[in-house]
Amino acid sequence: MNNEEKNSPDLRTPEQIRWDTLRPYLLDPRENYPEPYHILEFNEVGFGKIGGFGAISGQRKNGKTFLIVQLMAAILGCDGNERTKQYLPGLRVPDRTLEFLGHPPKVLYIDTEMEKLSSAKVLRRVHWLCDQNMSQPFPGDRFSVLWLKNMPSNDGVAVHRKRYDMIRLAVDAIQPDVVFVDGLRDLLSSINDEESITNILNDFGALAEERNINIWMALHQNPSRKNDDDDAKMRGWIGTELGNKVSDTLVSIKQKTASGVTFTVKQLDARGKDLDDWKFEVTDQAGSLGIPRIIAGGTTTAKESIQPLNEIVTTESIPTQKHFTNFFIKIILSHHKTFIK
Repeated sequence: MNNEEKNSPDLRTPEQIRWDTLRPYLLDPRENYPEPYHILEFNEVGFGKIGGFGAISGQRKNGKTFLIVQLMAAILGCDGNERTKQYLPGLRVPDRTLEFLGHPPKVLYIDTEMEKLSSAKVLRRVHWLCDQNMSQPFPGDRFSVLWLKNMPSNDGVAVHRKRYDMIRLAVDAIQPDVVFVDGLRDLLSSINDEESITNILNDFGALAEERNINIWMALHQNPSRKNDDDDAKMRGWIGTELGNKVSDTLVSIKQKTASGVTFTVKQLDARGKDLDDWKFEVTDQAGSLGIPRIIAGGTTTAKESIQPLNEIVTTESIPTQKHFTNFFIKIILSHHKTFIK
């Protein structure tokens, strides 16, 4: 546009100006609006909208990070990796999404809460589930972990603002297809700062849509008297706003019984078809690393279908004194019942 055009008067009528301003925001019934693409599906039901964002929540120490590990491993193991299939049955990237992306998806994981060793364990759990060398970068640089817990605070810039700026820098540099922010609270000065919360959620929403990526944000629930309280809400004003804007909310709930500890994943909110719940346990099949494994989901019991991989030696297949003791107790009881008869 030259200077003459810049200085020329706007010859449109007020009504034309109004309509020209409105037109980009009006839906056109003649246009074909395609169904959304989802980065994942569980038992063939899609979730995690590409171009949108979701929430991961739960009480403290209730398996949120283990849930994130499962989602990331399923995305990164979409090349048909057998270990991922065994440990995460039913959880996969839809073929339709892979065709849309045109490449294996890249994942960026951001941790703002945990110690560096704990973040490193997240990285290695994903590598193990994808059957990759745990001491080498993920092939194709498809998986990046950004640790932002400790950042310098002596330059007058608020730490939470620096974390957010670093995330934007990482997204520009890495160009991921999926982003997980483990610790949304640490990107804000307060969980009740309405203006900052609105701005950051609008920024994330615009980033997801402009870059055609899927973003997940983890946020604790308010403390609840019951661990499995379905009415528990995410913390503060940010929890309310996040719940209003996301396409999916997944919650991880921990259960302790005499037979061990398990976790149940529930979908509290969805803008599409509802997901089945799934249940997982944390195994010791990679030593003390702790590997999540789906053991039940929907109408299927995944644990029964898991076959041991040839390269994995597990303690589950080795008879122990406890196994022999239980075996002999059963024999004694059966004879005792026969004797009474």
